[in-house]
Amino acid sequence: MDLEETFRHSLYTSYGENKCILLPKDEYIKTVGELLIRKKPNQEHPLYFATIEETFDIIKRAHIATGQGGRDKMIKEINKKYANITQDAITLFKSKCIECQRKRKRTTTKGIVVKPILSKDFSSRAQVDLIDMQSMCHGQHKWIMVYQDHLTKFCILRPLTSKRASEVAYQLLDIYLLLGAPSILQSDNGSEFTAQVITELKQMWPDLVIVHGKPRHPQSQGSVERANCDIKDMLIAWMSDNDTRDWTVVQFQKNSSHHTGIKRSPFAALFGADAKVGLTSSSLPQDVTARLQTEDDLLSAVSHPNPVEQSSEEAEPVPVSPISVRQEEISLQRESARDAQFQQAERMVKRSRIVFSSVQIGSNVTVPIPSVDRGRADPRNIIGVVTECSDNKLYTIAVKGGILDRNYSRNQFDVCATTLYSPDDVCTDKDISLRQAVQLDSKCGGQGFTRCNCAGSKRCQTNRCKCFKARLVCNSRCHSSLPCINKNCC
Repeated sequence: MDLEETFRHSLYTSYGENKCILLPKDEYIKTVGELLIRKKPNQEHPLYFATIEETFDIIKRAHIATGQGGRDKMIKEINKKYANITQDAITLFKSKCIECQRKRKRTTTKGIVVKPILSKDFSSRAQVDLIDMQSMCHGQHKWIMVYQDHLTKFCILRPLTSKRASEVAYQLLDIYLLLGAPSILQSDNGSEFTAQVITELKQMWPDLVIVHGKPRHPQSQGSVERANCDIKDMLIAWMSDNDTRDWTVVQFQKNSSHHTGIKRSPFAALFGADAKVGLTSSSLPQDVTARLQTEDDLLSAVSHPNPVEQSSEEAEPVPVSPISVRQEEISLQRESARDAQFQQAERMVKRSRIVFSSVQIGSNVTVPIPSVDRGRADPRNIIGVVTECSDNKLYTIAVKGGILDRNYSRNQFDVCATTLYSPDDVCTDKDISLRQAVQLDSKCGGQGFTRCNCAGSKRCQTNRCKCFKARLVCNSRCHSSLPCINKNCC
């Protein structure tokens, strides 16, 4: 069935019980007599009542006139001439239009996680991210590196002059020599960037063995991204309170604050005790601490009468090592942090199950296409059919070019409201990447971008440059948008 037949069938089904809105033409003529009406005395053009047979053609003309625009644009266009074309009929038409499904925007899935990441111990997984501070740089420092342990949420900040992998690796090495190196390092700057950082680290520390996390993992960086927002807010508050543009150390404020995910401060989860700010954290009154200058002053302030002498019959308490007490407290804090992280993961999974229901085999879905994998004139999504679902709720999707070579979790695609493709319309004989599938389905050949990472004063002037060799001008994606001769030659 084509678009017109499926639309008419669904429309007749929808309005079969409610005939006061759309009627067949013969019944409408008997009921109304004339198929036009003036809604207001001062209205220049009459508004027509459309019959159910004319609805498809009217909506289709408005759809084309608005450049396949959205629902609101089509409503404004139709209301210029017709009085009874409903919003439900327009929504039904758009749900059956293949091009509208391919170019529609995804709804926000913030906070929705299908399979959260859990860490069992400190330094088992770490995340690194960069905060762009180029608009208010501090001397030569233009970036802030945020390093966070995934279990304890303990953050370490380092200022950077650039975002080169060598400088990031140097700062990470300083952290690893102090706290130890994690088993897994994750970053949202791309797997190539993370692999380059790990390579630089291995050159500095040959005995180091570390792997990078999965690329393009939608849940991998959520925790450190939220930490970035908190750090930015703390910087803004400090600059506003102190009337300065200088950066300050907000690392202590971040680590000593309560974290809702682990239900304690990151400092307590790592060291087993709350952070202290010298004598400010003691039980002494503030006016007393303000007068203290030497150790003798402190001893006299905390001195108190001797306690009542204990009876000789009472057994003396067994001395306990402060180190063992602190180790027990650290183990208790980290175990509680793991439990809190697990409870948070259960809440996230429960919410995702409510928002994203299971998908049946054979359902039509739209897979979003990353901007780096599609051309300027390509749609935002590609339509496919679900062919398989694993025990881990990972779905296999087939498109016209073949079966996509990776599995998708439920929050990585959307379900189409109606059936647009049958299982016979897709290819299940070969595996294909998402970029290749987009290229086969594209009207303009797919991505079509050439990007170079040339460096040096003579960059982009020889055939070693991809853009120069292809006789193309460098674009904004080349060499971090830095100027070059090949970019300014036109």
